[in-house]
Amino acid sequence: MKAHLPTLRHAVVAAAAAFALTACGAILPKNEPMEILQPQVQVTPDPAWPRANWQLAIPRPNANEMLDSRRLVVSPTAGRIEVYKGVAWFDQVPDIVQSSTVAAFEDSGKILAVGRQANGLRADFALQLDLRNDEAVYRTPAGPPEINLVVSARLIDFSGSRVIASRTFRSTATAAATDVHSVAHAFDAALGSFVHDLVGWTLVNGQQAHEADEQRKRERAAH
Repeated sequence: MKAHLPTLRHAVVAAAAAFALTACGAILPKNEPMEILQPQVQVTPDPAWPRANWQLAIPRPNANEMLDSRRLVVSPTAGRIEVYKGVAWFDQVPDIVQSSTVAAFEDSGKILAVGRQANGLRADFALQLDLRNDEAVYRTPAGPPEINLVVSARLIDFSGSRVIASRTFRSTATAAATDVHSVAHAFDAALGSFVHDLVGWTLVNGQQAHEADEQRKRERAAH
């Protein structure tokens, strides 16, 4: 079963007149046509993932000012960062990553409970994410860009306030063409691949830590 996170591809507020690039620091005209994109991230649960009888909180990922926005970031040449003109995500990028991750855990059917940290969930573990890179990179001037997504993750045990496991995830996807919709599909693919790997990694390491903790409790009770 594939999880669709979410199902709507594009919600058009106003058709974009063009998809040229604009400098990241530029102030956009108030009357600029803007197309709003809603990701369609697909994550297929792995039957081999362990079943977790514990609860997980996922705080909003940390990100720098450039990535903590609704714009699609692009690097047309080395050392140059811009955004696509006339188009934006429906939400801030860290919120999209958080929502996609929560939904993937829920749809996996492998975990007792999962939610955003702010919703009052009494979690056993927390999954802290740092969004380090999420941009379209042009390797050649005429070719389609490659999406580079880099996220650092730490799984933290609430009871002992200790890091159970940490890993830096790197996910790439090459756009089928240079138009912005093809680039958006590539962003979807890179995010879906990352979330799939993240869910599996979290379930394995969290369950191992949970079982070890339960074993220690039994040993203490036996004495």
